[in-house]
Amino acid sequence: MSEPNDLEDWLNRWDMQSVPDFDDKVRECEFFFGLLTAEEDRNRFRWLLSGFLNAAYSFFESSALTAHFRYTNVDGETYEDDEGLAVLRRHVKVEQQKKNPNFVKTSGLTPLTKKLYEVRKKCTHHFPLSIMATGPSLPEDFHLGSMQGEGIPAMPLCREVLQLIQSIHAEVNE
Repeated sequence: MSEPNDLEDWLNRWDMQSVPDFDDKVRECEFFFGLLTAEEDRNRFRWLLSGFLNAAYSFFESSALTAHFRYTNVDGETYEDDEGLAVLRRHVKVEQQKKNPNFVKTSGLTPLTKKLYEVRKKCTHHFPLSIMATGPSLPEDFHLGSMQGEGIPAMPLCREVLQLIQSIHAEVNE
């Protein structure tokens, strides 16, 4: 593949339809949540839940990165969306690395986002999710965990996370 010689060549080679829009991560969360609401098979539910958790985590990471580099001045230098970062920082810690300023990392700040990050970290870096069926009303009676009486109801957690993501997205992009 040849190197682009100039801006025009680069723009001619760029497939603009391949670039997802700003709503993509929100729609990805909504996609997985929609599938979760109808899934009664424990394994399939676990796989979809893992996808939802990763999409939700990715929403916060990509939103923080976008907010750090949202605007460009006339000299081509990027600068932060202070209002967008303020919205995100009510829910997650946002840190830009000093040694690599193009790397932005988030972590949970509120009880809800801390729970999201904790559960997602466990199923991504440690072991697959443990899912218990605690009653006959599936998927509502699926709980995260493996100890009876100590599980976290999965659907209410996902519903609350999705509502937060939709709210943040709307506020940042209003």
